[in-house]
Amino acid sequence: MMAVWVIVVLLGVAALYKGADLLISSASSMAAKLGVSTAVIGLSVVTLGSIVPELSIAVSSSFANANDLIIGNALGSSILKLGFVFGLAALIYPIAVQSSTLKHEFPWLIAASIIIFFLAFDLVISRGDALLLIAVGIAFQAYSVWMSQKEVLQESGKTRVEKRRKSELKTSRSWFRIALGIVLIIVGAKFFVDASLGIAQELNIPQILVGIIVIALGASIPELMVSALSSVRHMPALGIGNIIGSNVMNIHLVVGVAALIRPLTIHPNLLVFDFPIFIFSTLLVSVLFKSGHKLSRVEGAVLVAGYILYFAYSLKFWG
Repeated sequence: MMAVWVIVVLLGVAALYKGADLLISSASSMAAKLGVSTAVIGLSVVTLGSIVPELSIAVSSSFANANDLIIGNALGSSILKLGFVFGLAALIYPIAVQSSTLKHEFPWLIAASIIIFFLAFDLVISRGDALLLIAVGIAFQAYSVWMSQKEVLQESGKTRVEKRRKSELKTSRSWFRIALGIVLIIVGAKFFVDASLGIAQELNIPQILVGIIVIALGASIPELMVSALSSVRHMPALGIGNIIGSNVMNIHLVVGVAALIRPLTIHPNLLVFDFPIFIFSTLLVSVLFKSGHKLSRVEGAVLVAGYILYFAYSLKFWG
């Protein structure tokens, strides 16, 4: 049975790679059509597509009353993206960040890590908390698109934006390619996560550790593929937007929807280890980007090493 799971994992990775490739190749023309920046395509279209697997896992886990799996995945995948995914992308090619992203999007990321911590401080995410999380997530998406449209118009002028829309995207081909990419990402993530769960069950790994490590890794593969390919193709805005968007929406939408179905009980140990690590990782990445408006290879190596330490300690702490 283990051999079957390995084959399914490989099929999932192949689907994820092709899906990420389609999304990235269509991102520039889609940005032109909508009159927004490439970063916002990462923050919205790509993000909403890539969090669908996490959302489906959270909903099914909520109905099954698997609290540890939901919150473990939310924290584990967020820390993985901030540390390992950002770090790996920077090792491939240093990631430059726009001033507007530092000014407008990173504060939402920091706020998300702090909000979820304080809401969980009473050891439960209630339905009232869930409504607040979802409302903030919707506000984040609306704000990101609005600010990007404003900046594009200021920098290029309305006439140039209209010309770009007409010249770069005259058909619905990009919509089709993005939709196909999202479908491949969803299917690939499901294959990867299901196979990872199968392997974890055979190895008798605890549920919360499955959420923090196994599901988090599987659900973060889309962002890993998108960020790595964006770095290779020198389109850092897409990868940065995707990571910020997926982390914010993972906390607000994924956790929010799951808690709306059934209030989430929080394990006390999460408040003394994983939540603080999440906040620290968010602040660290923000500081590293702001220091030189880019993430260097050395800084990327530090982030990857930091995540490996977190991974190793989690195995010991929760194992």
